[in-house]
Amino acid sequence: MSGPRRLAALAVAAMLVLAACASADRPTIQADEVPLPTPMRSWGPSMAATVEQLQAAVAASGARLDTAGSAYRPSEPASLLQLPRLVLRADLADNDDGYVVVYQAPDRASASARATELAAYLGSGFGQTNYPADTQFSVGLLDDTIVFTTWSSRRSDDPERAASVFDAIASVGEPVEVNK
Repeated sequence: MSGPRRLAALAVAAMLVLAACASADRPTIQADEVPLPTPMRSWGPSMAATVEQLQAAVAASGARLDTAGSAYRPSEPASLLQLPRLVLRADLADNDDGYVVVYQAPDRASASARATELAAYLGSGFGQTNYPADTQFSVGLLDDTIVFTTWSSRRSDDPERAASVFDAIASVGEPVEVNK
């Protein structure tokens, strides 16, 4: 095939591909299929109070807690998927360590129910498949917020410091027991 014919054939092929992409049969996102929430960049009074308590507890352990600089989404039950959240991270040596997720529920009763669901999920076989076997879980309830973090000595580059930060985070709020 000569140069002009080849160019014409490529142009026709490109138009066919574009026409297929514009087809009415192509799946689209429906209005009720809302994308998952992203971490919150600003927060209300109860979230701010929770963050303040977490930062103070972590500072007392000799570490710092800041808004996470990278994407993080823990394994979680469906009931938490659409809750607004804030993702924080302690300044630990291992980049996969020290994440804290603070979920914002509409009210205290809803937060309590969701925290219980999260603890049950983490205690289930399915909930644990996404974490190393030695993972420790902390689920805390503070007003209408849920505080969640994990710690694994096998994954940590500085297990002693990571355990100290985990304990500091776990001290915030009312603990919700995770039975493995």
